[in-house]
Amino acid sequence: MATYPEVTSLVPHRPPMLWVSRVLDVQEKTGAAEALIGPDHLFLRPDGTLLPETCCELVAQGFGVCEAYRRTQKGLTIDGGGYLASLRDMEVFASALVGDRLTIQSEKIDECFDTHIVRGEIFCNGTKLAQVTVYIFMWQGKAPTQTL
Repeated sequence: MATYPEVTSLVPHRPPMLWVSRVLDVQEKTGAAEALIGPDHLFLRPDGTLLPETCCELVAQGFGVCEAYRRTQKGLTIDGGGYLASLRDMEVFASALVGDRLTIQSEKIDECFDTHIVRGEIFCNGTKLAQVTVYIFMWQGKAPTQTL
């Protein structure tokens, strides 16, 4: 079983926007990460359920930590950044609750220029909570200095 670095060494996110707690598995195009839904989560409803809109960010962060690990293993830089640019086909089947330990599975479907198309699924105790396709724009090296 592989030992993975702390997620804070892989992505620029920090609490309260860092939701992924650890990397579970990284393969060539797939990966798995874990998120623990704490009582101080920014998008927690008063009834203890997580807003369904968070699913796309969970998948993006899950993919982000796995992609950063892949890059480090190839000797490539993880400097730069990225952002969730778009999503499609999001389906939420059940809500995550405070205290839940989620498994986020991601698969890179395609890449066009600097945009990764990623299919993700979120599970809790083997039950699929959600699935979504996200488009993640990532750049290597320094952030772009000019906009078009």
